[in-house]
Amino acid sequence: MKSIKTKVMTLVLLCLLLSSAAIGGTGIIKTYHVVTADAAQAMNLLCTVRAEKLNRILSEIMLSTESLKNYALAEFEGVEKLQEDASYAKAFSDKLVGPAVSTAENTQGAVAVYLRFSPELTDSQSGFFYSRERGGSDFEKQIPTDLSVYDKTDTEHVGWFYHAKENGKGIWMDPYFNKNIGVQMISYVIPIYKDGYFLGVVGLDINFEYLQEIVSETTVYRTGYAFLTSDTAKVVYHKDISNGTDLETYNNGEFQDFAGLLKQEQESSGDTLYSYIYNGVPKNASFLSLVNGMKFVLTAPVSEIEENLNQLIKQVIIQMLFILAVAVCISICVTRKLVKPLIELNTAAQKIANGDLDVLLTCHSHDEIGTLSESFRQTVAHLKHYIDYINNLAYRDLLTGVKNRTAYLEAGTKMDEMIRLKKPEFALAVFDVNNLKAVNDALGHEFGDVFKRADSIMYENKTEKKKAKS
Repeated sequence: MKSIKTKVMTLVLLCLLLSSAAIGGTGIIKTYHVVTADAAQAMNLLCTVRAEKLNRILSEIMLSTESLKNYALAEFEGVEKLQEDASYAKAFSDKLVGPAVSTAENTQGAVAVYLRFSPELTDSQSGFFYSRERGGSDFEKQIPTDLSVYDKTDTEHVGWFYHAKENGKGIWMDPYFNKNIGVQMISYVIPIYKDGYFLGVVGLDINFEYLQEIVSETTVYRTGYAFLTSDTAKVVYHKDISNGTDLETYNNGEFQDFAGLLKQEQESSGDTLYSYIYNGVPKNASFLSLVNGMKFVLTAPVSEIEENLNQLIKQVIIQMLFILAVAVCISICVTRKLVKPLIELNTAAQKIANGDLDVLLTCHSHDEIGTLSESFRQTVAHLKHYIDYINNLAYRDLLTGVKNRTAYLEAGTKMDEMIRLKKPEFALAVFDVNNLKAVNDALGHEFGDVFKRADSIMYENKTEKKKAKS
């Protein structure tokens, strides 16, 4: 049989556990959403800041190249003169060299600047090409590529010229390694049109390592990093994966879903991050498109992103357990205080059931249990009174109040026991009151009782008359 204490403790603990689970579970879920949203916003913000830094550099390059084109158009005297005067192309080129080199020197990361005329209008090597070697400070004149030597489809050698012509607007070339000056570079080329004629192109080559440095120094959490891809999800720069690697098929298609996102116009923002797996490690990434079409990706392991969350959840659980332990201790104390008078009442009831009315109840609380204890005390008092009354009926004569024959026999039994155990000395005296013994012996005890009743009535009448006279 379960005690009341056990039942009360079980009920209290069950309520505590349910409330703790409900409150704690809600808190943990809410904490998870808040922390993950904050982490996503932090990563997206960092991604935006670093992407904007790259965009400022790329935009400056585009603006510088656009300025060169506009300057060239402003100084150009006409297509007829370019076609008819062989020396005009050189003179015009020489006139633009100074502003072009100055523009390149004032453009961050620029390693080459060039102006090339269309071979359909003039010589296939007309124009200029200035570059500086890796680590160099001065731009030096280089021999321009002979456009007539290469087919228009030869992207490696003359793609920068014909792609710009075909697009009819400024284009960014994919990064490539220039063996002549030993630099990994990226180029921005703008076609020049005048009166419907394609005059040529003007362009700037940028040291791609300058952009790589910005990307490589971008870190997040402990091991998070940034990388660049093309708009077709091919690696442009990654600290572990070779340039040109197609992420969609890399490592048995680990990047396939993420690569699909990179190919779209989609970007991460707000509290949104994109998930993928790299070498078996779950990661979350934020990415933005750059002005040259590349994708700037910021990535970090999920375990590091959620590390603060896990610590916070541990703290919440520890606090919940601490509060639960305190609540259990308090409930134990309260339960003991509540159950103690009930145990006392139960013990008293067992004593009374065994005939012991000498019970002491110490509970005097001002509640239902206190009321019950008081009722119990009154019941015990009434029982004592009734038992005394019953004993009086059993051992005393109703008419005279003197102990009767039953009391006499019980007293004799006790004396016999005392004689057997202690051998006491005592005397027994027998008195005959109102000739009662003679009546009992002559007429029997029934007539003796009648005699006692008559004597009692006469005594009562005599007493009442005395009271009336007085």
